[in-house]
Amino acid sequence: MKGKHIVTVRNRRVQFTLELERNITVIRGDSATGKTTLVGMLRDYEAQGEQSGVSLTCDRRCGVLTDRDWEQRLPLFQDSILFVDEGNAFVSSEEFAKAIRGSSNYYVLITRENLHQLPYSVDAILKLRVTNSRMRRTYSKTYPYYKVLPFPAEDLARMTRILTEDKKSGFQMFDHIGHLYGTQCESARGKSSIFATLQENHQGRTLVVADGAAFGADMENVYQLMQLYPGHIVLYLPESFEWLILKAGIIPGADIDNILKNPADYIESAQYFSWEQYFTELLIRLSSMRDYMRYSKEKLMPFYLQEENVQKILHAMGQKA
Repeated sequence: MKGKHIVTVRNRRVQFTLELERNITVIRGDSATGKTTLVGMLRDYEAQGEQSGVSLTCDRRCGVLTDRDWEQRLPLFQDSILFVDEGNAFVSSEEFAKAIRGSSNYYVLITRENLHQLPYSVDAILKLRVTNSRMRRTYSKTYPYYKVLPFPAEDLARMTRILTEDKKSGFQMFDHIGHLYGTQCESARGKSSIFATLQENHQGRTLVVADGAAFGADMENVYQLMQLYPGHIVLYLPESFEWLILKAGIIPGADIDNILKNPADYIESAQYFSWEQYFTELLIRLSSMRDYMRYSKEKLMPFYLQEENVQKILHAMGQKA
């Protein structure tokens, strides 16, 4: 399944509207925000239809999975939207992660846990918020959970260090950029180690560069550290390094602009577990047309570190050298 899908669930008292565009969406938030009510209404509608007093509007079938029968029910759904409420332990299991890899469904997981076994985006972590109340009905919609300020223009010049996920192609680019600004570039040796690396040294100003498409499970700890040491940690979370190269216009491709504007219309959930995988495959395919620009995650070709292309990367980030 791909594309954006709107789910509207309502009864006489409440209405919920969710706009989904990724295969994994996580809904977080405090108690009494309507999360359990939403799933309860979906469960009632699934069992009794309109006789439940609930109406459901969506272009895809919707269902609810529970601890009791998720393994038996999951194979019954294709191209559907499946919800899991808080308190269902299976959602954090490796068995669940394996079962939904390659699935054509979208999943909405209501949980306060950080699900490290799943590659979900920071942008796919949402919260329910009441928008208005009228005619005795309360209306709620989903909004981004984290308030992440955009990376300020020309802020690289004020950084003490740049911290990347690993020492692969992205590190090579940002190490090169760091030299332009007299800034040290360091690898955390894995996105799950970014928080620990920041804890060890939070002096000065650190620019964290990570793949936003799969950083969702690591965001909470880093975000709390940002609140604890305001001004010391700045996040730059593109979908992936490959997405940044494509956005920079370094590689020619007729549909790149459309893909970047509407990625959900192109990324099939049954084929790509995260958007990072899609952009990596796309960049490898487009760059293979010429040997000198052939892209590899392990090591950048000298072509990418040419001054003109580095400037294009900086421009795509909103920076100037």
